[in-house]
Amino acid sequence: MNRDLEESLTEKLSELTYQVTETSYLGLRPGDLIQMTYSGRLRYGLVVSSERASDGMFLSSRNNTLVNVVLARSLSDAMFSLMVNNLYNNEKACNYHSPAIIGAFLGKQNFRTFNVSKMKDILKVSIKVSNND
Repeated sequence: MNRDLEESLTEKLSELTYQVTETSYLGLRPGDLIQMTYSGRLRYGLVVSSERASDGMFLSSRNNTLVNVVLARSLSDAMFSLMVNNLYNNEKACNYHSPAIIGAFLGKQNFRTFNVSKMKDILKVSIKVSNND
């Protein structure tokens, strides 16, 4: 099991206080920031709901359980920060069938569905949000 975060994710989180915990796909909710190994490649992003999947997961026509994720690797540091401040841990806002929030904000090209049977080493990143208001 690889419990280390990918270097680019660690860099994006460098100004934040966070904790990493191992989980299964059953522990995922919209708004969760995760890293996983999928078909041998490390990927990270935000779990999102959709019309078909209010909890971020749905059963495909081939009876595969799929989870919706918006990949965050290609996001600039500024966009990643906006994502954390506005979408992280916010189930209501992390809804892909509202394209003005997710599609336009994070990019439709970053939306993916992943087969849970191919997801390994799932790490959930818990960010401590500071209220300096």
